[in-house]
Amino acid sequence: MKKIKDFLRQLMLLYKRFLYGIAKIMKKPDEKTVIFEAFQGRYVACNPKAIFEEMKNDKKYKDYKLIWSLRNTERADLTGKNTSVVKFESFQYYRALAKAKYWIFNSNTRPFLKPRAEQVFVQTWHGTPLKKIGCDVEKTGNAMTKFSQINNIYTEESKKISYMISPSAYCTEKFISAFRMRDVNKEDKVLTTGYPRNDFLFKATKEDCERIKKELVIPKGKKVILYAPTFRDNKYSAAAGFELANYIDFDKAKECLGDEYVILFRAHYFISQRLDIGDYEGFVYDVSKVEDINTLYVISDMLITDYSSVFFDYANLKRPIIFFMVDYHEYKNNLRDFYFDIEQLPGPVVKKQEEVFEYVKKFSKGFAVNKKYCCFNDKYNYLDGPSTSKKVLDMIIESEYN
Repeated sequence: MKKIKDFLRQLMLLYKRFLYGIAKIMKKPDEKTVIFEAFQGRYVACNPKAIFEEMKNDKKYKDYKLIWSLRNTERADLTGKNTSVVKFESFQYYRALAKAKYWIFNSNTRPFLKPRAEQVFVQTWHGTPLKKIGCDVEKTGNAMTKFSQINNIYTEESKKISYMISPSAYCTEKFISAFRMRDVNKEDKVLTTGYPRNDFLFKATKEDCERIKKELVIPKGKKVILYAPTFRDNKYSAAAGFELANYIDFDKAKECLGDEYVILFRAHYFISQRLDIGDYEGFVYDVSKVEDINTLYVISDMLITDYSSVFFDYANLKRPIIFFMVDYHEYKNNLRDFYFDIEQLPGPVVKKQEEVFEYVKKFSKGFAVNKKYCCFNDKYNYLDGPSTSKKVLDMIIESEYN
C-alpha cells in the first residue's frame, strides 16, 4: 500500500511539474505583478500578509497586481481592482507564478518551482527558531522526513532565494546555517530587517482589540490566556497527520482558575484534528483556524507555549510568557534540540501543569518586565517596529530599479 501511495504521489508531482512547465511557456514575468503565499496556501497571514497590506495601502504600488495563492479561494476581501486569488496548485496558480515578477512566500516551496533569473523570490520564513530547523536538525525523531530529504529540501530552497527576510542577527546566522546558504553563495541575500508581520503588534489600538474580542465572542472582563503549543515530529501517522499536542487538563484548569479566565487554544498549522471543547464552552476557545495569530497576541493577557517560535513575537508586547515543557528532555534529546539554552527564555520554564496555574494567578496580580526579559528583546526583537514592511519593500522592490 505504501509503495502504491508513493507512486501516486510521484505521478502527481510529475503532473504538477508539467503544468508549471506549460505555464512558463505561456507567460512571461510582468514587472508589476506580485504573488503572495503563506503556509502553503492555508492562510492570509504572517509576513506575506503584512507586506501585501503595505503594498495595498501605498499609492506607490497602485498599478501593481497583487495575487494570493490559497487553498480556499472564496475570499471576497481579496477581490478588487488590483487584488485576486488563485487556487493553490491549480493551473491558474502556475500561470500566476510564471507571470509574477515577485514571489513573496513564508514556507518551503515544491522542488520543481524554480523562478526564472529575472524573477525575485522573497523567502520571509515564519518565525525565529528556538528549536533547530532544516539542515541543523541532527536528531532522529522526525516521523516524516529523513535527514537526506531534509538537507535536500532546504538546500534546494536556498538555491531559489533572491532575498530572505530575517528579524535579527541571531536569526540571520541560523537561516544561513539551516538552509546551507554558504554552500550556494547566498549568505549575503539574507536581509536583517525585523519581521514585517510584527508591525501590527505596535500599531494595534484599543478599538482593534475590542473588535477582535467581539468577533471571537469573548466576554468583557475576562482575563485571556493564549495557549499555543507546537507539533511533535514523532507524533505522526499518514492517516491522521500530526497528533494534537495538548498537555493541559482543562477540567483542572477550570477548577484552579475559576471563571475569571478564558483559554484560547491555538494548534500548529500542521495539526488537522479539531480540539473537542464541547464540555468547556465559554472557558476554552479553539482558535486554531484564526488566520492571523497577531490578532490573538494583542487580546491576550499572557502566553503559554513550549518550543514554538510564537514567544519571540509575543515578547514585543512585554506581557507574561510561561513555558510549559512537560517533555523537555525527550524533545531536546530525541526530536529537535535547541539553538540556545532555555535559561535565556523570558519567562518561567515549568514541567507540571499545577505550576502553570500558579504562575497564571501570580502574573494576573501583577507583572513587571525584568532584566532578563529586556535582554531577550534586545537580542531577538531589536529591529521590530511599526514600519518594517515598508523597510522590506524599499530594500526589495525599490532596489530592483536603482
